[in-house]
Amino acid sequence: MTPDPIVDEVRAARDAFAKAQGYDVDQILQALQAQPLPTGARVVSLPPQRIPESVSAQKPG
Repeated sequence: MTPDPIVDEVRAARDAFAKAQGYDVDQILQALQAQPLPTGARVVSLPPQRIPESVSAQKPG
């Protein structure tokens, strides 16, 4: 596979951010939530939905 410099840059940025938070998932989440939203951005919250019993009982494959 051909190396993609954009993918490499994104992965490096992600790793640097995680490293700054000590690779702690809770700290990463808190740091992300503390960042302000871009101007005009909206947060959408949807109510939880139940998975029908017939779908959740099916075995994959």
